[in-house]
Amino acid sequence: MTAETRTTVPVALPVADRDVDADEVERLRMTLLPEPGVTLAHVAWSPSPMLIGEGWDNTIWDVGSLADGTALALRVARRTSAIELLDREVHVLRALAAAPDELPMRVPTILASRRAAVLQPWFPGRMAALGGPAELQRIAPYLARMLARLHRPAPEGLTRSALRGVHLARIDARVRADVERIELPRRLEERVLAVWDEGLAAPLWNGPAVLLHGDPHPGNVVLADDRGLPALIDFGDTTAGDPAGDIGGLLLYRGGDEVLEEYFGRCCWDGHDDPAVRRATVARGRAWSVRYAIALLTAYPLGSPYGDIADAHLRFL
Repeated sequence: MTAETRTTVPVALPVADRDVDADEVERLRMTLLPEPGVTLAHVAWSPSPMLIGEGWDNTIWDVGSLADGTALALRVARRTSAIELLDREVHVLRALAAAPDELPMRVPTILASRRAAVLQPWFPGRMAALGGPAELQRIAPYLARMLARLHRPAPEGLTRSALRGVHLARIDARVRADVERIELPRRLEERVLAVWDEGLAAPLWNGPAVLLHGDPHPGNVVLADDRGLPALIDFGDTTAGDPAGDIGGLLLYRGGDEVLEEYFGRCCWDGHDDPAVRRATVARGRAWSVRYAIALLTAYPLGSPYGDIADAHLRFL
């Protein structure tokens, strides 16, 4: 079966189990608790919240603007399981906001929150996933520097993910089932599974559980309209664990050895400069990149931005 004829599963959001409409959004908005030092007194609230986006976990609503015209977005969990993800995001973004050194990429600012809802300034721009290969390669060094900065001891109290940053063996059966499900051409499937098996065979991560973004694929990087620093968004899957998990996402940007050099030249976890540790981490990272690409191809068809990025990555292995 050729790549052009193989089957893919069309995009379908998980079923929402929370009723989120304009009335509920307005109720949540009126009960928001501002962050320390933040006042909402001068916000120009919209008379009626407007739905502007919906993802797997959250709906996004236009609820008004700041005095300088900056648009405000209220992210509201559409699934009960996503409430914990929003809590985790708030926890990590607070820690990053309190860090003394400047970040290599922009991140969302938490203005106010409450259970199941977070108020943030809206990032004007477009997803990196909508750019071509050259644009992804241009962004890769920014993300490499950002991940190197993130990969430090995780904040106290951060809950751990069962699927991100874990030993590859924990998700081995799921990955193999997904590979079979998307029906890759035989030689490509063999190559993909070889890279996966190389990661499985690599020495396990025995360093500290570092802070991970958890999902740094090209849909979670926003290119700024003002040509400023790109933004890394959606910290709901943040966890602590093996840095190879995030390196897998970085490899989707097609930066190759140069972007890995950028990352390893700036990260500071113990052992990053040991050649054997680095080889093992890259092998696990390549396996994680297979996991990312395969997961995308189970949800997005060829011809879509995510499907094409994932397909190109597998052929680039």
